[in-house]
Formats: sequence, C-alpha cells, structure tokens
Amino acid sequence: MAAGDPNTALIGELLEEISRNPPGIVARKLLVEHYMFVGWLEAALDNAKELRGLASTDPDVTKVIQLLEKESQPPAPERRPVSAASGSAAEAQEWDSKTGQYKKKAQAKPSSTRLHTAFIQPIGDLDDARHDLTSGYQALRAKAKYVLADLLHLQTLQKKAGLPQSKRTAKVQAIADGGGGGTHGKPGLPGSARSAARKIRENPKEATSLVISDLEETMNWIGAPYGKPSGATNDAVRDALVKRKSAIESALPDELKVHCELALMHVEHENLDRNYANNETMLGDEVKDISRAEFYVTEDNYAWAMSELVQAIQANSGVLRNPLSKEMFTPKDIRGILMHPTGHPLAALRVEQHEMSKGVRTETIEQMEKLSKILNEDQTNDTIPSRKAVDEFLLYIATLPDPEQKAIEGLRCPAKDSHTGQSYDFSIGEAVRDAKGNRVCFHKTGDFIGQAATHLRQNRGVAPNPDRCEVM
Repeated sequence: MAAGDPNTALIGELLEEISRNPPGIVARKLLVEHYMFVGWLEAALDNAKELRGLASTDPDVTKVIQLLEKESQPPAPERRPVSAASGSAAEAQEWDSKTGQYKKKAQAKPSSTRLHTAFIQPIGDLDDARHDLTSGYQALRAKAKYVLADLLHLQTLQKKAGLPQSKRTAKVQAIADGGGGGTHGKPGLPGSARSAARKIRENPKEATSLVISDLEETMNWIGAPYGKPSGATNDAVRDALVKRKSAIESALPDELKVHCELALMHVEHENLDRNYANNETMLGDEVKDISRAEFYVTEDNYAWAMSELVQAIQANSGVLRNPLSKEMFTPKDIRGILMHPTGHPLAALRVEQHEMSKGVRTETIEQMEKLSKILNEDQTNDTIPSRKAVDEFLLYIATLPDPEQKAIEGLRCPAKDSHTGQSYDFSIGEAVRDAKGNRVCFHKTGDFIGQAATHLRQNRGVAPNPDRCEVM
C-alpha cells in the first residue's frame, strides 16, 4: 500500500469528534480509512477492532478488518514450474572469440520487486460524514459565542467583586473566532504579525475580536513565557502590546486599522488597569465595570458607557460635546462614536435616498445660516462666539455622509463681498477652514456663508448652473 502524508489536523478533529460525541462511528470509520491511506496499518487494525466492538453488525467494518489482517501477513513465496524453454535457455551456450571456447550464456535475474497494490473500499458515505463534521463545527462556534458573552459578563462581575477572573475566556474566544482553542495550559509563542493581519483581512467582520485575541495571547506570553512568570510590569506589557499593534496595523488596509486601536483600548481596560480621566460613568457606575460592548474611550482620556453618552448627546440636541468636560469632541472621536454600534442613531448617515439626491440637505443649510448669523453679529474683542461657532460647524460636517461632505468641501457658489463687490473665490469648506486658521476675518466668512446658504436654499433639488455654481 502506498503511504501518503498523514493529515494531523484531520486526525485531531476526528479524535476530538469521537471524544465529544461518543461512540462516533462515522468519525472512527474516517480515522481508520485515513490510517490505511497513510500506511499506518497497525493503528488502523487496532481502531478497526475497537470499531467492531461498537458496531459488530456493520459489514463495512468486517470487510476492513479482513483486509487489514490479510495485509499484515507476509506474502507466500510463489512457485513457478520450470518450462522446457527456460531449461534450455539455462543451458544455452555462446562462442567466445577471445578464448576460442563455448561458455554458458549469462541469464538476466528476474526482478525481486513485488508490485503490490491494495484498494481501500470507501467506508460509508464520506460526503455525509464530512457534512456532519462541518455542521457540527459550525454549531460549536455558535455555542462558543454565546458562552463567550456570558464569560465576559462574568468577568465584569468578578472584577467588580475583586475575585480572580476566569482563565478560559481566551480559549473560548479562540474557538468562537475559528481558532484551535487548545487545551494546553502554557501560553504559546504568538504567531507573526503578518499571519495575524492575514486572518483579519479574511474575516473583516470579526476584526476587533481577532486583534483582541492576538493581543491577549501576546500579553499572556510576555507575562509567562513557557509557563514561567516573567514579572513584567503593566507598563512593560503595554509597551509590548503597542509595538504588536503597530506591527499588525502596518500589514492592514486603512479601513481595518481602526480595529487595532479599539482592541488595544479593550485590552488595557480589561487587563492592565489603565487610569482614566473619570472613575465613574455619568450614572455613577465604576469605569472598570463597563462591559466590552458598551466601553469606549475618547482622545481626552474619558471612558464612556456608550448608551449613556448617546443619551446625553441626544438630550443636547445632537451636539457632539463631552458632557463632563463641556469641550467639543475631536473629529477622530466623532468618527469613533458614530462607528460604534450604539452610536449609529447619532449619525447623519441614515438620510433618505431622495434627500441625498437633492445634494446639500435643508438641515445643513440651516447650520450654515446659523453660522453666518453668529459670525456677522459677533462684535466681541476675543471673538470667542465666532470661534465656537466655527468649531461646531466643522464637527457637524464630520457627521455628514461622504457625498455631502465632498459637496461642502468643493462647492463654489456665486457670492460677492458686500463691502467691496469683489467676488469670493473659495469653496464653503475652504472659507470655514480659513476662518478657523485666522487667514480670513470672521465677518467676511459670515458674509460668504450667508450668501452660499441663500443660493443653496434657492437651488435645492435643482442641478447646479455651470455658469454660477461649480463643484471642484
């Protein structure tokens, strides 16, 4: 029997299936067949005999045992009658011109190689067996996800009560994400950053969970390489995790890099006891008790329970301002809040398709009119009202859909300076940025924004006139 290479992954899955769902008749048959294929006849025979004890009436098992027992016996020597032709050939002589005598003709020795092939009969329906294994594995992953949610909740309660946390979370996480979830107790050496990034690219919907698992594996390895505690401090572990995160980020496309930062945020919160600007949520719960699904940290180092933050922003008419510090969130924070599943209601992304077809929406035009009024009426020496209005308008623009942001950024509308009559030569986005950077005075910006808002309101839903308004 020609031996192939053993598939250790398949053998492991079959053994796991047998132990998980005894007696595992189908899995045992597949295991015996694989042992026969790779030439492990003794192992195949032993497993087949065990299988016979579990399924004594199965004819396939009986045939396989007979085949294996026959295969294990040495082949009997073959007896061939010597024919007259062969006898005469053995006595054949030929003339040797060098010696001048006849000598026996040399006979070619028959090949001693015995060609032997064995045909392994298929055991049962392999397609059904493979289908059962695949569906069983998928069901296992689905159950692991439910168990993982309970474990994370339990982990939060254990942390709150000061009890030691479960060490099975990482293994259940690996099973839920499609990893091995091995049973060894010692943390293994983390794989390469490129292999981790490749797995993330193949499973973008589970990107954050995959990076969390990788960082936790790295953290466990740093804390106890080869099972021996290293005594590494939280700062040393954090530095190593930052380097690991950067290595994975470098191998990911731009749209997936944000998941690395989110993963590090969760690992620091759950394992490294990071300090935040606030110790409690707005409802008085401790920051360390916020669940993973609710947790988020903004650039000002405030930790939030997202459901509370969303309610506070909604109560403040949707203004994306820190409810505790009263400072405006940065554009990066706004993108992160809106990307969070709990923050979706805050986004101006769910706009009706017919409104999007009309270009700039009425709400945006109203924001422009509000900005123009504040800029034109501000007579203070420090221009604080104008600066706050510009910041709020820029943050509002960050919440808009990409098509509308591009329209605001590049739209050039007909407008002239009310004092000099000179035409303005910049887009709405450029005008606001110039005002923020003190390159154009606030009153001139307010004059232009007001005229642009009037033009957009008059032409809302009408194709732009190329002679009067253009998108760069």
